[in-house]
Amino acid sequence: MKKRCVGFLLAVVLLAGLLPMAHANAAALSASPYLNINYDSTDSVSAGTIRYVSQLAGSPNFHPSYWNDYVDAAGYECYTASISMALSSIGANATPGRLGDYWNGKGYTGGEPFATMAWDVQDFGATYLERSFATAMDNFLNNPGAYSPPVIHLTTYSERGHYVVVAGKVSDSTYLIVDPANDAPWTIQIVNNVASYMRHDELRTEELEKTTQYYRAGGSLTVSTPATIASAGRHHDGSACASASMTDVPAESNWAHAGIDYCINNGLMQGVTNSQFKPEAEMTRAMLVTVLYRAAGQPDVSCYTNPFTDMNACWYENAVTWAYAKGITSGVSDTRFAPDDFLTREQLVSMLYRFRQLSSATPARMDALDSFYDAGSISNWAAEAMRWAVTGGILSGTSSTSLSPNGAATRAQLASILLRYMNN
Repeated sequence: MKKRCVGFLLAVVLLAGLLPMAHANAAALSASPYLNINYDSTDSVSAGTIRYVSQLAGSPNFHPSYWNDYVDAAGYECYTASISMALSSIGANATPGRLGDYWNGKGYTGGEPFATMAWDVQDFGATYLERSFATAMDNFLNNPGAYSPPVIHLTTYSERGHYVVVAGKVSDSTYLIVDPANDAPWTIQIVNNVASYMRHDELRTEELEKTTQYYRAGGSLTVSTPATIASAGRHHDGSACASASMTDVPAESNWAHAGIDYCINNGLMQGVTNSQFKPEAEMTRAMLVTVLYRAAGQPDVSCYTNPFTDMNACWYENAVTWAYAKGITSGVSDTRFAPDDFLTREQLVSMLYRFRQLSSATPARMDALDSFYDAGSISNWAAEAMRWAVTGGILSGTSSTSLSPNGAATRAQLASILLRYMNN
């Protein structure tokens, strides 16, 4: 049961998104495995800092001087940009333009837009290594300044794949990504060499290939607070505030803060933009059903059917078929599932309750709803689930006397429910 609960939570938060995070403050790499990120245009580099290289011409952090004669190729050269960033972190000044001139000057013609020869950087004082992700990450964390952060290839990111830099470690399975196609860092989950991340509102999962890494003897590293995090990013008790990089997360005294902070700190949710969590944004029915389906291991549904005629996207069709077959959802009518409809609080709780019932569920007190004046507005089909959620402390009222069962289920409420669900 414990494994299923953990799987459920992991699936929920992966669908909600992997938060762009860089939120540690410490004095040593072993305690705070993040590199500083320098977004300014500069020719100087220093070990311990990634000189960010954007490949997107429309980005405010796109510096044509980094690309020189290859600026027109920037949009295709994520690998070159990532190599440049990795090398900068060990003190090697190798902009994409310098790399392109170097490779072409040595006669390399690896193809258009220009040859990206990851293995040949000896004139920059670096040695190319090809390692497993685990080994590369171990080198990076335990030999600060000498080994670059790993560069990985995400084959499902786009049709041609995409290269990014793994610049820090958030937890045992969550890592900080610096992406040449995204100005703000984001996070990825890597377990047993299998990477999971969000792309275009879909969960992508793939086995990693060999990892690129560079070694430079004599490197030295001074760790500082990442530039993306405000110096005030701590709670009143001095503990780190995981949501500090989100500009719209309510204050620590607000009811929503603890749940948001918990989900972010554990790699469970991310912002809907690089700097906004959007706590009041609403969740859709298709999203939650897909989460539950993935939590169940995405079982085969070839022997099942569903009666819904409004299945307009393939990414959730199997999930809806499974959820209908298992009694987790019956749709909003006999023939409509309404995948894009936003969830109400009672719909969210009811789906969670029915999923939990596949194994077991805490018995509900019959009097659990008696103190709420609007308990009578709870739909008959949701009453048992609402009693269960209130009994277990998973759902609290929107006030001391109201449950607002038909109110929207927001991201902030979901975060708080997840915190209580785990504690429960």
